[in-house]
Amino acid sequence: MIDVVTPDLYADYAGELRLMFQQRYRVFRQRMGWNVPGGDGEERDSFDDHYPIYLLAQDDGCELVGSWRFLPTTGPYMLRDVFPQLLEGAKAPYHPLIWEGSRFAVERRGSRGRISSELLCAVTETCIAFGIRELITVYDARMERLLPRLGCPPKWQSRPCRVGTSLAYTGRFDMNRATLSSLRAVGGIQGSVIRNAPFFDEVAVA
Repeated sequence: MIDVVTPDLYADYAGELRLMFQQRYRVFRQRMGWNVPGGDGEERDSFDDHYPIYLLAQDDGCELVGSWRFLPTTGPYMLRDVFPQLLEGAKAPYHPLIWEGSRFAVERRGSRGRISSELLCAVTETCIAFGIRELITVYDARMERLLPRLGCPPKWQSRPCRVGTSLAYTGRFDMNRATLSSLRAVGGIQGSVIRNAPFFDEVAVA
């Protein structure tokens, strides 16, 4: 299941967020070899200072198995400020109802598909609940192949661009009931995957 950690919940989830930063270090610096900050075995960057929403995926034993970060495009975000070449000359999105997802991390090998499906469902539920209509994100070639198989093909995708040792893409995704229905159908998911937020009305995102 997924916990949605908004800035007002940071203190309540301080321990879980520290585990998330440690997981990001293992995934992005150690496993993928990205040139990212790594002080004290934690991966944080300047975008974590702008009060993002985090999604934390936990297994039945309450062990952290995945995470994702979200910021509105009205402030600093990675596509515009770090990877503008992926826009292919287009203007970077700037709108309160368009958000960016970054630092998508799934650590458990045997169940990456299921965890990825739940994270995608959770962000779609969250966006519907908050009235966010579109998500943009930068991803590598592995995610480029995986997203359509999970029922979430982008409505627009850039050409691949070499970033460090990886091929990177950016995609734009509609955050609506049709996307959520597709993700649930492909993933075999019944109902909400979010467990901690009573303000999420299942009727509103069904």
